[in-house]
Amino acid sequence: MNDMRSIIYSLPNQIGEAINIFNCAWSDVAQKNIFSGYYGRILICGMGGSGISGDIVSNLYPQLDIIVNKDYQIPEYVDSNTLAILVSYSGNTEETLYNYRILQKKGIPIVAISSDGRLLKNKALMKIKIPPGFPPRGALGYLFTPIPLLLYRAGLIKKNPEAQLSKLSIFLRKQSKILDKKGKELAKAVFKKFPIIYANSNAFGIVAKRWQCQLNENSKILCHVNIIPEMNHNEIVGLPAPINSRAVLLFHNDPGAFYRNSLRVRVIKEIIDRELKGIKYIDINPAGKNTLEQVFWTIMLGDFLSYHLALMRKVDPLPVKRIDYLKNRLKDLI
Repeated sequence: MNDMRSIIYSLPNQIGEAINIFNCAWSDVAQKNIFSGYYGRILICGMGGSGISGDIVSNLYPQLDIIVNKDYQIPEYVDSNTLAILVSYSGNTEETLYNYRILQKKGIPIVAISSDGRLLKNKALMKIKIPPGFPPRGALGYLFTPIPLLLYRAGLIKKNPEAQLSKLSIFLRKQSKILDKKGKELAKAVFKKFPIIYANSNAFGIVAKRWQCQLNENSKILCHVNIIPEMNHNEIVGLPAPINSRAVLLFHNDPGAFYRNSLRVRVIKEIIDRELKGIKYIDINPAGKNTLEQVFWTIMLGDFLSYHLALMRKVDPLPVKRIDYLKNRLKDLI
């Protein structure tokens, strides 16, 4: 796909297709009994648009000991009781390949999720090959969906998430046009502004981070993110009085947030209304029957926002020339 709008619309289909891709991959390894051991910890390695899938999973399954690793090194305490899931859309992500070599030396079991590249050429307990042709940030459905299914098959969660993921796909398909329209309206409010996103829960802090990344890569603008209540212990004092007219605050309101955090949002707005009258704020209230639907509804809204904002700024949302330059330069610097 070469059109970002079409890529965003493909998210519901990606989720449905990824269920089938995982089930086919699983049928190839199920007879080998490779997941018969006990795993006390899950390590998910990935960067950027690939790594965000691990962040989402870690918040959806707080009962599990999940480490999301976004660096060349891995924690020293990771041992053979760990199941490592390496996610790299291209299969050539430098940091993730470093992780692979360290994990191999430690004898830690590895599952690889990728469309191609060196990662899939290496040995692994299980390889989940997803379709090529997308920018990594546009392949979230393919990158995320296999992980909950894998956790179930490995005996780490009790309930098979396949039915819920299928419902998610249907829900997002029904909501797509609504989200496209909402994203376009929101882009008008963000245009020529500096967006500051505050989430009232850790789960939606990950969603806010996704918005930041999409605004960075698709819209080619800076964006700031923080999570409540931590924001109340420092950043609230430094709210941007010098740039009031340029800032717009976007509150990500998790319906399942702890009630005291929702009260904190109310008080923050009181402070803004009293002291920072140049700042506009907007509430983002997700639709959906459960956290999974609410998270992905808000993610998809942010994707459409970033696309429409790119059009308003007259920039192409697809190229990420500075990332490409950085990767090419690093090849020369050994």
